[in-house]
Amino acid sequence: MSTVVELALSSLTQLGLYALLALSLALVFGVSRIVNLAVGDLAAVGAYAMVITADLPFWLRVVVALVVLAPALYLLERALLGRIRDGLAGMLVTWGIGLAIRQVFEVAYTATPRSVAEPVSGTTSVLGSVYPTYRLLIAAVSLVVVAAVLVVAYRTRAGLRLRAVSDNPGMAALLGTRPARTRALVFAVAGLLAVLAGALYSPLLGVTPSMGFSLLVPGFVAVLLARPASFRGAVLAVALVVVLQVTLRRFFPDTVADSLFYVVVLTAVVLRANPHTRRLLSWSARPAQPARAVSA
Repeated sequence: MSTVVELALSSLTQLGLYALLALSLALVFGVSRIVNLAVGDLAAVGAYAMVITADLPFWLRVVVALVVLAPALYLLERALLGRIRDGLAGMLVTWGIGLAIRQVFEVAYTATPRSVAEPVSGTTSVLGSVYPTYRLLIAAVSLVVVAAVLVVAYRTRAGLRLRAVSDNPGMAALLGTRPARTRALVFAVAGLLAVLAGALYSPLLGVTPSMGFSLLVPGFVAVLLARPASFRGAVLAVALVVVLQVTLRRFFPDTVADSLFYVVVLTAVVLRANPHTRRLLSWSARPAQPARAVSA
């Protein structure tokens, strides 16, 4: 029983981190059809923001990082990505942005890992298993933020405009929505989700300039497995990815677990890309047609 609880709590902790990153990727891809390869490096920006502002209280540092970076992310999209309509070119631009972020941190802080102190110490007993309180706290905060973003995306007028731009930007423009502005705002919000992930999880991670790549992989895989512009699908897919990753690392050495993880993920991506599999999934997702009454 304790093993199952520990596995569930570890999955929950990682899910908070990767759900933020997967949702960030899904939002940008949904409205711009661009895979943001810099999402892991934006998380590194959040982690280094906690290092830079070490003299401030922890939660104030998180708020300062989000407030300072919000306009910078908006302007970045308008200046670079807003001029691009080709998905491959946009992906290369985001890859270049990630490289630039890494180089800046390497010059300023070298490759030496930095540490961030946890603001909450101690442990909490959950169904007989003792688990660090801070990990439970940030998992809860992260998942609440993810749920709030999904509610906005699917239950508000702002979310309706977002999905309109995602589905048909030309028609959305005719109805009064400004697609360019919506894309910039969505990129800024998505970037802030990544920054928040890096800031909250910085006490658990080795803060280095190259930390972004390892953070990118699970979220990237989740976006590949989910339907385009399906924000809920990306979160559900990353939950499956996290459970798989945590389970493999529980029963195998890290090297073997990572190898098995990539084998399973690549197989799933190949199957997902198969046209027969896509037709089966789309057929199974159709709502059942109501039965017609048979006249006597």
